[in-house]
Amino acid sequence: MSEKQLSTDEAEVYDRQIRLWGIEAQEKLRAANVLLIGVRSLGSEIAKNILLSGINSLTILDDGVVSQDDVTRNFLLHEKVALGSKIAEQVLPRAQALNPLVKIVVDTGSVAAKSGDYFKEFTIVVATKLKFELILKIDGFCREHNVKFIYGEVAGFFGYSVSDFQDHEYFEDRIQLATGAKRGHEGDKKTKRIKGKLTYPPLNKVLVLPNTKQDIGSIKKMSRPNKLFVCMLMLLEFRKRFERDPDLENKSDEIEELRDIATEIIKLYQFTKVNVDNLLDLVFGEVSPVCAILGGIMSQEVIKAASHKEVTINNIFLFDPVTYSGKELTVGA
Repeated sequence: MSEKQLSTDEAEVYDRQIRLWGIEAQEKLRAANVLLIGVRSLGSEIAKNILLSGINSLTILDDGVVSQDDVTRNFLLHEKVALGSKIAEQVLPRAQALNPLVKIVVDTGSVAAKSGDYFKEFTIVVATKLKFELILKIDGFCREHNVKFIYGEVAGFFGYSVSDFQDHEYFEDRIQLATGAKRGHEGDKKTKRIKGKLTYPPLNKVLVLPNTKQDIGSIKKMSRPNKLFVCMLMLLEFRKRFERDPDLENKSDEIEELRDIATEIIKLYQFTKVNVDNLLDLVFGEVSPVCAILGGIMSQEVIKAASHKEVTINNIFLFDPVTYSGKELTVGA
């Protein structure tokens, strides 16, 4: 990826963030081309944040149409938007208004119909609300073309993201005190650049569901089994089986299905003392504040991955619907 030198106008617009993460990181962002798959509640939050960061281009890929729920939950849609119209086209005006300096491309085609070559033009692919098989398929395409990939979704008060940034190099600028200084305000300070590298496993070694031929060996070594991890897999397996998300109008029956799936996953991973019962009532619908939180986290990871500035999450972020706190988990590495 060749970096683009910022114009005078861009340097003025992005002045505050240049002060935060530096001109080098901003120029790397300015060269980044991002694909966003899905632009509903979570996707719109991600779009907002990465547009404001100052990337080169954003391609919005979504073949869905506007529903009544979208009108009330998606701030990129106009209040008088026509129901049944293409959502990717309808979010364009407000998305472009957020940052006219970023090129936005709308694609209303089906992501399932895209070949591997489609993804090679991008720096990072960000996806939301996909079928399990399609998540792994896209990750495979991204690996073929050395494109970074992050996937996430919100279910009720629960949310998660999982990243595959492959072999990711990064740098941190750390302030060091002058020799003999004991406090931060004493003496001169200097900045030292620290370089590092993270190696991410492919997602077929991170997201392993029942009745698949995937290798579970590395995941069984997880030192501290996590019920939020089980909840994530439970939701992916539910959509895999029923081709939909849990239905709020049939909540009691759906909870039983979710409990059965969670039991299968716990047995598959040979986890002990893991119980998700207190989470099952909290994974229905899509809560807007959680979309805002997870959208912020995922956007932050996109910015860090594109700019190579600061350490990225390796490789799962989980938002706890009970404590309203975030947890990082490394799986499959």
